[in-house]
Amino acid sequence: MLTNENFRLIKEAVSTDTQGRIILGENAKTKVYRVMLNDAGQILLDPIDIHEQQQWLWQNPEALAAVQRGIQQAEEGEVHDLGSFAEYADVDIED
Repeated sequence: MLTNENFRLIKEAVSTDTQGRIILGENAKTKVYRVMLNDAGQILLDPIDIHEQQQWLWQNPEALAAVQRGIQQAEEGEVHDLGSFAEYADVDIED
């Protein structure tokens, strides 16, 4: 999954705070990452390109939690068929 192995050192040593957070600085500002951990305990942050129209979701913890809850419920089969919404397919939506 690595697309480039040319890493450069940004900080020699950092410590996590009491909540496990690390401050990465300007290099990581306003980005969203996939976080991966290998068997050696190494952590890789892989930036995810998120479309501007979806960025709000990642910046809104309440909305993101609601979406994640919905995904979890769907995976567990907690779904309700609300029928067809075909009658609304041609309804104009104002921006």
